[in-house]
Amino acid sequence: MTAIKPTNTELREKINDDKYNLILNQINSKYTEMNKYIGNLQSDILSILEFEKTLKKDKEVGYDIGTALDTLSFQRISLEIDLNFFIKMKDVYIKKLYGDLYKYCCAIIDVALTIEVLPDNTILEDIKQTKLKGVKPYPPPNTNSNGLHDQTNELEEKYDMNEIFELINATTANLRELADDIGSFSDRINSAKDKESRGFSVGNLIMNLQSQQQKLVLEYDNYIIRLDQFLQQNKNFSDRCLNRITLISKEIVSKEELEESTDTEIKESTDTEVKESTDTPAKEDSILV
Repeated sequence: MTAIKPTNTELREKINDDKYNLILNQINSKYTEMNKYIGNLQSDILSILEFEKTLKKDKEVGYDIGTALDTLSFQRISLEIDLNFFIKMKDVYIKKLYGDLYKYCCAIIDVALTIEVLPDNTILEDIKQTKLKGVKPYPPPNTNSNGLHDQTNELEEKYDMNEIFELINATTANLRELADDIGSFSDRINSAKDKESRGFSVGNLIMNLQSQQQKLVLEYDNYIIRLDQFLQQNKNFSDRCLNRITLISKEIVSKEELEESTDTEIKESTDTEVKESTDTPAKEDSILV
């Protein structure tokens, strides 16, 4: 009969699944919103192209368009550079986020495997893949369908936020397993103390087990702190990315956006004038003596 694995409640409670998923949801919302602004940039570039075509026709029939084509061309090329940058940056960033989290999860698994009791003839890589719970490997296999080395596969592989959510779930699951593995030391220490009290010469067994447990607890706490800081840093980065593309995408506005902006400015100006007139005291009439 297989022994029931002990549960270390104190260590498990340090894992904050809700907070991790909340931060990832915030990151996901930023990059979803980025897609909207990427679409705006694409629309702006098409609008400039259409305007360029119109000006070329005007020039052909004799209108003096000055340097408009040069300045428009420069503006369009600049926006195309920005667009390509943001599209590529988003893919590279998500890939980096996934890769760092994958390596972090593998590190936790490696620590757990050093202290877990495994069946004879166990292949560690098979156990590791089971613990990864089927998430996409990183880096991806660098072999093609013919089994030959192909670095292109690694460069072109893409990851998405849904896969990152799956990976964070696998990571927290392995943190819980590690917490329970660390908890198993208490039973071993208590058993060694019992043997010692009955006359067994256990040497430095108890001290070594206690020292190993303390080191693992410190390492576990470090994993928890690093995970929280890692997610927070990535959230801050997604905020900066969104702010940057938002600013660039506002370079060209639609007629509706311009009218809405003008109406807002008029309303704010009117409200200010009304407030100033209310705040200014009325002049008293002079008294003739």
